Amino acid sequence: HEIAKAIAPTAIEGVKIRPESLQPEEKKEEKAESAAPVSNGAIPEGTVIGDGKIKFVLARVDTRLLHGQVATSWTKATNPNRIIVVSDKVAKDDLRKKLIEQAAPTGVRAHVIPLKKLVEVYNDPRFGDTKALLLFETPQEALEVIEQGVKIDELNIGSMAHSVGKVQISNALSVDQDDVETYKKLRDLGVKMDVRKVVSDSPADIFKLIEAKSNEGLKL
Repeated sequence: HEIAKAIAPTAIEGVKIRPESLQPEEKKEEKAESAAPVSNGAIPEGTVIGDGKIKFVLARVDTRLLHGQVATSWTKATNPNRIIVVSDKVAKDDLRKKLIEQAAPTGVRAHVIPLKKLVEVYNDPRFGDTKALLLFETPQEALEVIEQGVKIDELNIGSMAHSVGKVQISNALSVDQDDVETYKKLRDLGVKMDVRKVVSDSPADIFKLIEAKSNEGLKL
């Protein structure tokens, strides 16, 4: 099956699976009785592990993706067993993927996957024991996977880099009108937004920050 091949490629005996491959942990005792046997340690498609649902301990928008603050304080605060960068662009960039994988803290595996792969993983019961910290480069990417059925209750907004056409609304966030509309759509979908660069920050209201810059062209 194409999805299974992409998520959990098997390795030749004695050869480790590529570090960037996102595969569920194998738990033989929890394999479904009806599942067809698969060789080389791959978990059969349809196997339900745990409650069959991946857990998101944190979903964060951060232009910098995986860096020191995420690898240390946020990982310590949320205790994931995987860090998943969700980005079509980064998934095609072998150098950035390698750097992200190498930046993972001890004991946590880092992966880079395209948006459609997160949707597949979310619906794959083999990831029931996975506690994932999700990183999105933009709020638009988070909105896209949510609109495709991935349930994210809360979105941490950590860092959005300044560029031409964006308005700085805090020391870590710069947005344009498209970003504003995206956050409004997320709010309408019931997603709670938590503006914090680091764990110790007091949460801020993204819409109050935007409203305070209405004189610079941002409209709610």
